[in-house]
Amino acid sequence: MKGVVLLRCLFVVLFLGFRATSRNVGTFWHFTDFHVNMSYGILNSSGSWGRYDQDTSPIVAFTGIELGNDYGYAENKPDFVIWGGGSAPQGGAATARDLRESLAFLSLHFRNAFPTDQIPIIPVIGTHDIYPPNKMSPKLHDSDRTKWCTELATNESLWKPWILGGFETKESIFHRNCYMLYTIPNKKPLIVLGLNSLVWYTNNSLVDERIVDPLNQFQWIMDNLEYARKNAIKVILAMHVPFGGPEIGANDYHHLKETYNEMLVELIRNYSSVIITTIASHEHIDAFRVILDEKYHPVGTMFLGPAVTPRHIDGIGSNNPRIRQFFYDRDTGAVLNYRQFYLNLTQDGPSWKVEYNATGEYSLNNLTATELGKLLDEFTTEDDKNGRWGAYWKHQLGGRPHEKPPKRGDGECPEARSVCRCEQICSIRHLDVKTLNECLKICQSSDTPHLNTIDDLINGRGGSDVSNAGTIVGIVIGVLLLAGVLIGIGFILYRRWRN
Repeated sequence: MKGVVLLRCLFVVLFLGFRATSRNVGTFWHFTDFHVNMSYGILNSSGSWGRYDQDTSPIVAFTGIELGNDYGYAENKPDFVIWGGGSAPQGGAATARDLRESLAFLSLHFRNAFPTDQIPIIPVIGTHDIYPPNKMSPKLHDSDRTKWCTELATNESLWKPWILGGFETKESIFHRNCYMLYTIPNKKPLIVLGLNSLVWYTNNSLVDERIVDPLNQFQWIMDNLEYARKNAIKVILAMHVPFGGPEIGANDYHHLKETYNEMLVELIRNYSSVIITTIASHEHIDAFRVILDEKYHPVGTMFLGPAVTPRHIDGIGSNNPRIRQFFYDRDTGAVLNYRQFYLNLTQDGPSWKVEYNATGEYSLNNLTATELGKLLDEFTTEDDKNGRWGAYWKHQLGGRPHEKPPKRGDGECPEARSVCRCEQICSIRHLDVKTLNECLKICQSSDTPHLNTIDDLINGRGGSDVSNAGTIVGIVIGVLLLAGVLIGIGFILYRRWRN
C-alpha cells in the first residue's frame, strides 16, 4: 500500500512540474515483448511472479497492463497506447495455439484496462506475433500473410477493436499487409504509423532484397510523411524490429537487411522536421538512438522499449520486467520525458515500482535529439561523470547484471576509452550500415579506442569516424612505406660508400 501511495505522489509531482510550464502535455504508454507463457510453471521463490530462465508469467503481464490503467488515469488519461509486438513465448517449443492464446490473453486485458471507445491502442506486428516466428512473406500477393493479417484484423478476441479505429488507405489495408495509419484526435492531430518491420528483418528467411519495396511500404510511409509535412502534422513511427545494429554484437549482425535499413534511415533524415520520434522494440533492453544527418547534426531519436519478459538472452543477460510512460508536448510534438516502471523478481511478493524518470536521471531538459546528443557526447568522453553512464548501464537490464562478453575486458564498460563503450556509442549514433561498420573498425583498432564526439564531427575536429578508421590504416601503411624507402636509401648510400 505504501508503494502505491508513493507512486501516486511521484506522478503528481511529475505532472505538476509539467503543468507549471503551461505546456499542453499528453501521455502515451509503450508495452512490448511480453512473450507471455500461458502454461507458466510456479517453480521458484517468487511464486507465480516469474523467473529469469522463463518467459513472462500471466500475472506479470496482467499487473503490468493494469498499472498503465491505475497510474495512467491518476491525473489524465493517456492519449494512446503502443503495443509493440512480441506476444508469444520464445523458443522452438511454442505452437500456433500458444500464439493465439497469448494474443487473446493480452488483447483481453488491454481492452479491459484501456476502453476501446476512449483510448486508441496501436498494435504493431512483431517477430512473435506470427507463426512460425519471424517469417512473413514480403510478396504483394501471399495467401498465408493475408490470411493471418485478416484474422488479426477481424477477430474480436484479437486486434479487431483497434484496427477498426485506424485509418485505412488502399495501400495500407491491414488485412493484407499488417501495417496501418492511426490518427490521434488531439487539437493538433498526431499521426502514428504502425509499421510492419518483418518484411525487412534480417532473420526472416522469406525476405528477398531483390524486391525493391516490400508490400509498397516505403512508398506508403513517404506519401504519409509528405502529407504530414504539407499539413503541419507531426508523426510517430512505431515498429517492432529497429533499424541499425544492437549495442552488443553489431560487428556480426544488423537488425534489418542493409538495402531496407538504408532506405528507412534516408526517409527519416529527409522528413526529420515531421517525425517526432521512432518507438521500437525487439532488443529487450532499455536503449536509445540519436539519428544524425549526413553532416552529423542530431535530427531524430529512437527509443527502444525494454521487455516485459525477464527471460535470459545469451551474451546479454536477463532483465526485470518493465513498461514505459512517455510525456510529450501536444502542440509541438516534442518528447519531454518518460518514466519507467519495473518489477524486481528477486523480491518476495514483488510489486511494480518506478525505476527512474529519464530527464531527472540523466540531467536533461527534454528528450529531443539535441539533448540526447549532448548526453551521448558525455558517454563518449567521460568514464562516468556524475554517475550518468553507470545509470544508463544499470537500466539497460533493469538492475540485472550484464553477461561479460568475450574480448571486452570486464564487460561492464566502466571506461569511456574501452572496446565495450566504443561499440555501444557506435550503435547509438550510427544507424546507417556504412558509418556503423566504419565506427566499429575504430573500436577494434585498439584496446583503448578513441571516438570523436558528435560536436567534433559537426565542426570538423579530428575528422569523421569513417576517416579516422581510414587514417589508422593509412598511418600503418605510411610507416611501412617510409621504412621501406629509408632502408632503400640506406642500401644505396652504403653501396656508394663501398665503391
